[in-house]
Amino acid sequence: MRELLLKNKFMANGISFKERYGISIPFTSDNIEHEYNSVRNAVGLSDFSFLQKYTIPEDKGIDFLNNVFAGNVENLRFGRVLHTFLSDENGNIIADCYIANNDEEFLILCESIVDDSQLDKILFEDNNGADFGLKNITNDFVVLSIDGSNAWKTAKEIFGVSILGLPYLSIEEFQFDGEKINVIRAGKTGEFGYYVIAMNKVAEKLFDTALEKIKQVEGAVCGLDVHNILRLDGRFFNIFSEGAIVRNPLYLGLQWMIDLENMNFIGGQSLQNQREAGVGSKITGMTIEKEYGSVAIGDKICDENGEIGYIVSARHSYELDKTVALALLPFEKAYSGLKFYLKTPDGPVVNTISMPPFTPKSLNMKLD
Repeated sequence: MRELLLKNKFMANGISFKERYGISIPFTSDNIEHEYNSVRNAVGLSDFSFLQKYTIPEDKGIDFLNNVFAGNVENLRFGRVLHTFLSDENGNIIADCYIANNDEEFLILCESIVDDSQLDKILFEDNNGADFGLKNITNDFVVLSIDGSNAWKTAKEIFGVSILGLPYLSIEEFQFDGEKINVIRAGKTGEFGYYVIAMNKVAEKLFDTALEKIKQVEGAVCGLDVHNILRLDGRFFNIFSEGAIVRNPLYLGLQWMIDLENMNFIGGQSLQNQREAGVGSKITGMTIEKEYGSVAIGDKICDENGEIGYIVSARHSYELDKTVALALLPFEKAYSGLKFYLKTPDGPVVNTISMPPFTPKSLNMKLD
């Protein structure tokens, strides 16, 4: 099992750990609502070093990346980041990926539902990544995620005012303690988000500095479980939740991650065949009032005649004070404004909604 370099730092700040796909991850504190509100109203500091990380030279890497990942890497210009995925031969999703064009090399960050050795096998053994210069740098770098409506304040304090001009899905180089730091403006919470990618030798000092700065704006250290809630009620794809259950990118609504003019990537032909045959199901957002009690993965969604689908993700949203869920429904019934029932045709009412169900604070934030 892979252990993260900053584990002791997060444990010292009240975060417990658990295993996920062969990696010991910082999971949660004893007050996840506080973590949630810290991100929505201030800033949260999380350890995303669980990400599998790779580099590949730009001159040799384009062909490899275009033949492996679903997105169009060829048109990715310098300083920009592509959000795409890696699938298996059947088109089922394996990893949710960022690919950054980073000055003569591409940087690849993967959230995967296979362990490190399995992902390496796909990239190196099955697809000859080493022949194209692919390198695994997972154990050489940490990734700290700074997220929240005031995350920009923390980022500015650490890296300077120029970071305020960093567009969404872009990468830029900064200096920290005499070393090069890469910062990607990304995040999947709906609020401002920055992935800070640093060499191991400055990791502890970077954590201490970031912790000091987030405390100045009443932020908190967060585990990764709160990101499952934040992603759901912000309607960001979560490979560790609905992704791991549904697997099919078309059902998951991830067509926007695919370069439809180049279906030669792994699993592309299968997905092309499915698109031509027609997609029969789709995930749809819904809300369920909290007085109806707990909602579990696999709970049936019914209409008046019986079961039509099932829950694939559900968490309590502290912003809405109700359950937000995703259900896999027949395509013709997978849209907002409908009323269905939980578990049985005479069960609690569930309402399909447009996602996300509220406007994040960051969209109304004026950077000062």
